[in-house]
Amino acid sequence: MRKMTSDQPVLVAVFLRGAIDGLNVVVPYGDADYYALRPTISIAPPGGSAGPLPLPIPIIGSSGQVAIDLDGFFGLHPSLAPLEAMYAAGELAAVQATGLPQPDRSHFSAQLRMEVAGGARRAAGGWLGRYLAVSAQASQQSLRGISIGVALDQALAGSDSAAAIANSANYALQTTTPEAWRTALPNLHRDVGFEFRGVQQRVFAALDLLAQARPADIATDPAAVYPNDALGERMRQAAQYIKAGMGIEAITLNSEGWDHHVNENTVLPPLLTSLGQALSALRVDLGAHWQRTAVVVMSEFGRTVNENASGGTDHGRANMMLALGGRIAGGRVYGEWPGLAAANLDPTGDLAVRTDYRAVLADLLSGHMGLAGADIRHVFADLPGGDRPGLVL
Repeated sequence: MRKMTSDQPVLVAVFLRGAIDGLNVVVPYGDADYYALRPTISIAPPGGSAGPLPLPIPIIGSSGQVAIDLDGFFGLHPSLAPLEAMYAAGELAAVQATGLPQPDRSHFSAQLRMEVAGGARRAAGGWLGRYLAVSAQASQQSLRGISIGVALDQALAGSDSAAAIANSANYALQTTTPEAWRTALPNLHRDVGFEFRGVQQRVFAALDLLAQARPADIATDPAAVYPNDALGERMRQAAQYIKAGMGIEAITLNSEGWDHHVNENTVLPPLLTSLGQALSALRVDLGAHWQRTAVVVMSEFGRTVNENASGGTDHGRANMMLALGGRIAGGRVYGEWPGLAAANLDPTGDLAVRTDYRAVLADLLSGHMGLAGADIRHVFADLPGGDRPGLVL
């Protein structure tokens, strides 16, 4: 097998489906209203007491969960402790009060909007699909984007160099006569009205590349301990694709179960533990490849600022995003904080959006992937021209 190498920058997009509670992930413990609005599900400030807050606010119902201090105002949920070292090393950044430019409380339409990333306009394909399309002339690679799963994520739709691969070890013609099928399949629809040639070429190109690179055979670093769940396996496969030197530029993967309407203090910690362990393991597993890797973690919308009567939160507005990587200007929380006082909330009574989430994605495509400004406008046609966070060194 020929050893493959690549110094191609790669962007891994992790979608937390169900709408994670960003206020209990990147905790605004310095905002006194946070504890007033969440008397039983709030995460205690570092040290477990009200600390420097202006009022003696009782910290109740935290179930012993104490935030990890980030900057004296925001803290990290303790279940994400594996990420603390990355934050301290400047390889993890958070962006608070991000979201869609238009309100949408439906999981399905909000997820679609976020993956299409077209704003108010209709846009073809998804944001990563448009990135691959607009940058196609700079690459001779036949397979540049992978969705780790049985279906192509909408974010990669619209590209002829993206494929859905649930498991590279099993991505093969399931037949005892593969060569006969390789000869027959390209001609299967030659004389009918539907054109499947592009899809066929994509599949066979992916088959050839995987047969050459054999990412499933690449060993995991023994020091990288992925969680024993679906997210851990998907993240491990992402590392294999990157380490294989296949020239992959975009990888999408999903984590489910983030719709915590009930018993959030019980439901959220194990999910965050898995997420933190998976991201930390990816960092260790990639080794030197981490320098050319950026990871963005997003979810379709945030949760209500008020806890509900079931110890959970409902569909809200603004949320947080995470960016990780060797070139991320981390060690800080980005974004304008609108505050949780009633007068500062969104008209719906939720955390107000201060950063269009597409500005974060544009930052990564520009600063990390090297996409030119004019091409950024092609990917995000109606993104306002304001300042982007500046997440990449």
